[in-house]
Amino acid sequence: MRLKAVILLFLGTIICAAGGCQTSARQSSTGKTVLPPDIAGTWKAQDSPWKIVLSPEGKVFSAVIPMGEVEIKPNQTTKAEMKDGSISTFTAGDCVVEYTPIKRELYVCIEMKKIDIKFLNNVIAGNSIDRFVGTVSQDGKFWMADWINVFDYGPQFPQDPNDIYAMPLVFEKIEVYPMIYNAKIKD
Repeated sequence: MRLKAVILLFLGTIICAAGGCQTSARQSSTGKTVLPPDIAGTWKAQDSPWKIVLSPEGKVFSAVIPMGEVEIKPNQTTKAEMKDGSISTFTAGDCVVEYTPIKRELYVCIEMKKIDIKFLNNVIAGNSIDRFVGTVSQDGKFWMADWINVFDYGPQFPQDPNDIYAMPLVFEKIEVYPMIYNAKIKD
């Protein structure tokens, strides 16, 4: 059952990418894509460190990831001081946002190109891709997403390819993106 969910999500992502899914509900008068006000903003997962900030332009502005609980930004490197004084680095790659207004379906992909955590005499080095897909509630307050985490943290922390599955996460909208929409976006 879990493998079936992973395969379906993977195939959906491939089909969506090949078919050119819409990334927003509408375009501004300048032709730039925008997310509706109930989608853009800060989404915080319940019972998880995940926090994702989506800009009105349909991009990930930042995200707090569980590995190290650090805030990352797409295509940037973040350095974090650990409790023992050592410095760990987190290099994010592309972060994709797709939104299908008719279904109110939101898809976010967070790519970590390189994670290098140092603590005491331990080192975790690798990469990960986290994908979230699910429906945003009609009132725009909750996003019920399936989360798939694929990682390679080296031989110390192997991921069993047969144990990759979609775990449900509920995100709550904790902050609306600070922007005046009505004055800047035309139907």
